Amino acid sequence: MKKAIMRNIITGVEKRVHLTMDHPAVQCGIAVWVDDDGKAYFPEDVKNPFYELKETEDEG
Repeated sequence: MKKAIMRNIITGVEKRVHLTMDHPAVQCGIAVWVDDDGKAYFPEDVKNPFYELKETEDEG
């Protein structure tokens, strides 16, 4: 499972996120970045101008 720290470049707020295919926001078989509370942000293959991602180590 890919994991990352997502930082909002405007507010500086950071959240832990992971990629998942098990979320209602998944469309066309493309995984979405989701935080620990289950909020989806954007698909894996889309660059979002408001967030930067720093990938962290996979945990299995």
